[in-house]
Amino acid sequence: MSINKTALLISRIGRVMSTWESEHLSQGSPKFDIDENDKVNLYNMRFCPYSERTVLVMLAKNIPFNMVNINLKNKPDWFLQSTPGAVPVILHKEKIIPDSLIACDYLDEVFPETKLHPQDPSQKAIDRVFVGKQSSMMQFLYPIFAKIPDKDVTYDEKLVFFEKLVNHIEGFETELSKRGTSFLGGKESPSMADYMIWPFFERVDCLPFLIDDKFALPSSLTHVNAWIKGMRETKAVKEYGMSPKRLAKATAICNELADYNKAMKETVGL
Repeated sequence: MSINKTALLISRIGRVMSTWESEHLSQGSPKFDIDENDKVNLYNMRFCPYSERTVLVMLAKNIPFNMVNINLKNKPDWFLQSTPGAVPVILHKEKIIPDSLIACDYLDEVFPETKLHPQDPSQKAIDRVFVGKQSSMMQFLYPIFAKIPDKDVTYDEKLVFFEKLVNHIEGFETELSKRGTSFLGGKESPSMADYMIWPFFERVDCLPFLIDDKFALPSSLTHVNAWIKGMRETKAVKEYGMSPKRLAKATAICNELADYNKAMKETVGL
């Protein structure tokens, strides 16, 4: 074993889970020994919405997995040499599966218990198109939420982006109203589509704590607000998701210092 597996590997088997807050490995970190057996291995970043998709799917499907957090600002050489260089990356049975949507599709097929995609191929296609449309909200969310290199986004500019964001989210309000269900997957539980868009809404939900109440979703989005509340009650989001207050503080630390480990340590329990 190259480094202490207990300290830096996150393992989950059934309901037994150690902390998610393991150190993000960076340049100079010894190469991590990956489990070569049947267990899924995930290269992750704790605050990455795309990595979060993959974690939520594995939790929802009760798939045992190992997790290694990667410092995306200072990636280890061995990570760059053995993967496409971005997270999430799944390593499973000597296969390397990059990209959150591709990885989640892989997981749903290889582990068919608790299927998250609809059985109807046409509904699966409809949901995939909808996920693509909602994921494009990042063009409006990112300038509000994150620090953009070499550019200071003013408060008034953020308000303009937020107005565009709300207009975009109205499409989700319409879709939930049309389906007449609590989740895109139905009345009882989320589907793959719900888990694919949740990480973006988790960040939308923290904007009032990150900035101020002018960045709260309007109450007129009744279905979307109810969906957010329902998603926060799901097992997977309860296990891995962050409260709006914690995510806001962690984001502020990351924006100012680009220090993922500090952001984790100083926000635990919020």
